[in-house]
Amino acid sequence: MLFRIFKIFFIFLLTSLFTLFFIELNNFKKNILSLTKYSKLESPNIVILTGGANRIKDGLKIIEDFKNSKNINYKILVSGTGMGFTKSSLKKKLGPNFNPQLIQCCIDLDYVSKNTLTNASETLKWTNKNDIKEFILITSNYHMPRAILEFKNVMPNLKIYTYAITPKKHDIENWLNSYQTFSLVFTEYCKFIIAGLRIKFFST
Repeated sequence: MLFRIFKIFFIFLLTSLFTLFFIELNNFKKNILSLTKYSKLESPNIVILTGGANRIKDGLKIIEDFKNSKNINYKILVSGTGMGFTKSSLKKKLGPNFNPQLIQCCIDLDYVSKNTLTNASETLKWTNKNDIKEFILITSNYHMPRAILEFKNVMPNLKIYTYAITPKKHDIENWLNSYQTFSLVFTEYCKFIIAGLRIKFFST
């Protein structure tokens, strides 16, 4: 009798946890879709996180979107390029229509970062070196919640604006229609939870 009660309680608890998890997963998906592209002109400082398809191209397009701004003294960090990726590589990736002078004068490449946490720590070094107090953070919309979590933990006193890029290959609105898109959101949510727990219990 006691075993049966324990079994029922265990099943109820497990069902409740799964239900709560998927409710929060759905809320995470809604949060992704609610992210907007920062469209004001206050900050000429831009940080682009590599990893997703076309993040660099879409990220640097922000300069074209802000082309009417009087402030043209851009400082741009492309974070997580990997060793061997140079400004010449960037020129080839962006194509002939992109201003090569901007690449030479205003873009720094971060070869060191391997993940979102090191993106944040290397960006902090870059902001300290250039005396930057605010910047626009550009990454894919599904990655933005975790990126903001990591960046605000590492640099709580800096003002960070978000510019979320919508991935062309994933229809997050209809995420349940595609295994690849559901898997993307599911995996990113799990990473978000793990990052949050690490920051809460182990961050100094």
